Amino acid sequence: MSRTPRILTLAVLGVILSLQSLAAQGGRRGLVELPREGTRHGFWIAGGIGYGEEKYRFEGGEFSDGLGKPTFALRLGGTPDQHLRLGGEITVWANPYTDDDGFNITETLSSLTMMGQFYPLRTSGLFLKGGAGLGISAAEVEGGNSTTETGFVFNVGAGYDIPVGRTLAITPTVEMFRHRFTQRDQPTLQERLFHIGIALTFNR
Repeated sequence: MSRTPRILTLAVLGVILSLQSLAAQGGRRGLVELPREGTRHGFWIAGGIGYGEEKYRFEGGEFSDGLGKPTFALRLGGTPDQHLRLGGEITVWANPYTDDDGFNITETLSSLTMMGQFYPLRTSGLFLKGGAGLGISAAEVEGGNSTTETGFVFNVGAGYDIPVGRTLAITPTVEMFRHRFTQRDQPTLQERLFHIGIALTFNR
């Protein structure tokens, strides 16, 4: 992992641990005072942006150097109880660039997953998250051909809901996505994405 994502990871983890410590002391949780019996219920949706460092390798080889680019994420679902949220998630990493021949190319690494967020403490915003589903690796050439590969992806991570209202929270997350793409007569392509993001979470 390069220096930049390591620093960002430590910063996000520091915020999460600090907020967890405040919650354990019984102080104000987030930016508004909320009832101690918990506030997670019903439908929820979260949209945000972030930073992703992508690395790839073909089976038998070494991972490439990391390439950091912006990410976009959308999550939504339901809340069975105060300890669990379930739903679907779309995360996209995008790398637009111009090659040596002057062609504009956009590379994307996307995941469409079924995911869950587990909250160990009923009245705390700290959660562990994970999911699995469809991974898509694509390269689109402006005015030309595009290539797309599909495969399996899973991810694990952690985050914290910081309340800023009765139905709204700011949610920083840190997570890792692992993609695997297999084609006949071709070496297996593996891609991994280290992701740091921040989202707005709306709880109805």
